[in-house]
Amino acid sequence: MESVILSEDNIEQYSGYIPEDIAENIGRVYYNGIIVKVAEQPVAGMIWVLRNYKKKGEPTSHIEWLVVSDKEAGNLLFSEYSRLLEDEDVVKSDFSLPARTSKVERAILKEHGFTSALMEGDTISARLSEISDLGFITKIEPSEDIKALYDIPQRGLNTVLKRMVSKGHFGICEDIELLSRMHFDNNVSCFSEQDGVVNGLFLCHLTASGKLLVEMMTYIGKDYVKGLLQMIRFALINADYYYSGDMEVVIDRHNYASLALGEKFLPRSFGIPVYVGSREERSA
Repeated sequence: MESVILSEDNIEQYSGYIPEDIAENIGRVYYNGIIVKVAEQPVAGMIWVLRNYKKKGEPTSHIEWLVVSDKEAGNLLFSEYSRLLEDEDVVKSDFSLPARTSKVERAILKEHGFTSALMEGDTISARLSEISDLGFITKIEPSEDIKALYDIPQRGLNTVLKRMVSKGHFGICEDIELLSRMHFDNNVSCFSEQDGVVNGLFLCHLTASGKLLVEMMTYIGKDYVKGLLQMIRFALINADYYYSGDMEVVIDRHNYASLALGEKFLPRSFGIPVYVGSREERSA
């Protein structure tokens, strides 16, 4: 039994083992992963993302994916995980895993010092047609200030993202200022520009499995709600043009703005049941 650190060079070897929407993140600066294998066959695996890295002394690790076949494999996996966290000075680890398929993993996590509770997940989704057909959104007319992301050059986007990050806006991606423009769906993603200054961003990523994931939505100005709704309307119009109504749109309710958006657009949607928990890695 041996462990292997995941990288862009070897991730394809495990394409049938790791979900494609998780695997595609390996290679991004804050994403890490380990596979435990026996005779080249994977028997356990984990992928996690570092968070709060911009806050000195407070980095945390969020486990996004975990599969364990047995206790021995789990012990080696968590031994390697703990070793790698020491190099990053991580203060705390947490996880969120689907309850229906993670009972074995929950037991392993508890054995390795994690708390555990059953909760509703933060991620909700709906078909594109369900959102586009909402009465209130169809009445919104996007202003001429809003343009598709392909209308801004990479250098301009880099400048805007650095400014947004400096103000604490980075959506669900702490590495957002490092991402290429091609990471985002350039037809659906959009920005608002007034007097030569970009004051709003609505960024979506087309995942490997074909879902549209909302990764950042921010608007700076007194007409925050109006500006944000106009960008959403613009994105939906383009999404309806490029994709079928059955496309799944995913929202991660990671903060108040995304929670409010979820309640407004998907009032009857609920996250799947998940196990969540955490453990302290060291003293801050």
